[in-house]
Amino acid sequence: MVVPYSKQYRFILFINAMYCTIGQFLAVDMIGGSVWDCLPYLTNLSENYRQDTGKTYITGNAGNLKIGISEHGVSIKGSLAKFYLGTNLHTLTRSDSKRAFELMADTLHLPVYKAKVTRMDVGHNIMTEYKPELYYPYLGQSPRYTRLTQPTSISYQNSQRSIKAYNKIAESKKNRVAIPDVFRGKNLLRFEVSYTARLTKQFNQAVITPDTLTDERFYTGMYDRWYNEYEAIHKVGLTLMDTSKINTPKDYTDQVLRLVVQEKGLEAFLHHIELMKEQKVFKHKKYYTDLRNIFKGMAKAQSIAEQPELIQELNSKIIKAKQYYR
Repeated sequence: MVVPYSKQYRFILFINAMYCTIGQFLAVDMIGGSVWDCLPYLTNLSENYRQDTGKTYITGNAGNLKIGISEHGVSIKGSLAKFYLGTNLHTLTRSDSKRAFELMADTLHLPVYKAKVTRMDVGHNIMTEYKPELYYPYLGQSPRYTRLTQPTSISYQNSQRSIKAYNKIAESKKNRVAIPDVFRGKNLLRFEVSYTARLTKQFNQAVITPDTLTDERFYTGMYDRWYNEYEAIHKVGLTLMDTSKINTPKDYTDQVLRLVVQEKGLEAFLHHIELMKEQKVFKHKKYYTDLRNIFKGMAKAQSIAEQPELIQELNSKIIKAKQYYR
């Protein structure tokens, strides 16, 4: 009877201030009563059967929240900002987040503050001069992440976290979310970090609950982590020809190649090298490593790179977003 994931209470919410998606589990022994007591407060009730476990669970809604109930506990998924403010385009402060959790507990008649957080996304909307897609080419590789591109977003993935920069207005329109007047005709780039595994180890906490998330020290630390993830991304500059180092045709072609790598993006060339490796183009495996190192060196050649106006703007606004809370 639990949300079909595990024997723990998974609680997922979306908070538009720093917190976005959060995964939690409120186990049956934490509820202090029957898990079914919250049924009268739900709409769109549906009974579901899982063939792999032979168990049934109930799903329903509380406003925009999606609720799953089983004999093991209750799961909650949804946008906390939308639940509290009516839209996930506005920002929740730390105190707003705390009140939103309290409202959720009152609405569901559940001790939400006891829920164990197992997933957490944090993010911030940045109002930019131009559409977000124009900024993505300047956000290069990040250590310990794999960079992926989509038409309206870029993301960075590893086994415990993911990072995403995307067009918040485009996403809202796709999901048929009404755009508030204050954001109409504006550009919103959302920069978001998702903590998807081993949260207690990542944050050095025995347990993480809603009370943890709204603790001032923890909340401030999340701003620092969010900012540090952005800072770790290599910013791709606009390459300039250094004519003082051009003495031969090879010098010139080397600089042209470096310019192409920096403006095209390192990941495109690393992908092509990986493809050649699969096709066994070279007889010696060392050649693929040599090529990767050559292109990575070209991408990092800051001496002939000029920071573009767009990335200067984004850097400045990311810093201000962090300082605002201070």
